[in-house]
Amino acid sequence: MASLNFKATVPVFDANVGVGHRYNQLAPFEDPAGLQEEMQRHGVERALIYHAMGENISCITGNEELLKWVDNNDAFTPQWIASSTADSIAQLQDLHADGRVQSVRLFNTEVMNVPFADWIFGDLLEWLSAENIPLWVSFADTPATELMDTLRRFADLTIVFVGSHYSHSLVVQPFLRHLPNAHMEVSRFENVDALQRLKQEFGSERFLYGSFYPRWAMGPALFYIHHIGLSEAELTAYCAGNLERILQGSGRHD
Repeated sequence: MASLNFKATVPVFDANVGVGHRYNQLAPFEDPAGLQEEMQRHGVERALIYHAMGENISCITGNEELLKWVDNNDAFTPQWIASSTADSIAQLQDLHADGRVQSVRLFNTEVMNVPFADWIFGDLLEWLSAENIPLWVSFADTPATELMDTLRRFADLTIVFVGSHYSHSLVVQPFLRHLPNAHMEVSRFENVDALQRLKQEFGSERFLYGSFYPRWAMGPALFYIHHIGLSEAELTAYCAGNLERILQGSGRHD
């Protein structure tokens, strides 16, 4: 009988991990040590982390809380959450001036009841594009029509769509076609042969492993991409290399 135990066979840098308690849900771990124990269980060496409070309560407070997780811990890379307010943008600009911003994540627009429109988020998107800072956006938390209508106006912006679910099957391919600097994190895109077909059209550089932990489990997507016929070089790119390149400012393709 085949073993049910699984660990990654290449270096892994998780592109989508939330930390800290939400206002309505306790996190499954209290501190960095608890998260690292879960990562080690799956062979995940590093994680790009954001603070859950910033998703749907306060970006500014969430980013302040995130500092407690990333200082003096090489396993974690911070991801700062942004809203459209001047105070939020100013905080990001201060962090960027200190050399601490490699990526930014959009807060949950549906929970905050704010449409993702250029007349609201234009200042933020223009600044990110000018500074070549990639933006993480959740398919699970932002309407697809708003994403396309707004992001196609910012062609130079590097984007990573997270939370791609099999229910997004009909929109993923058009997004990648119309947004040449867009990438896809594969946490729940579990359609049979779907990733293989996307790789045939777009290559291996636009896809990356992320778990969306703790919203979803850390292991399933990692197991999945280990079993879709990728070469070792492709698997290494999916699991760490593509994320590293994006965070270094080399995510633009056009």
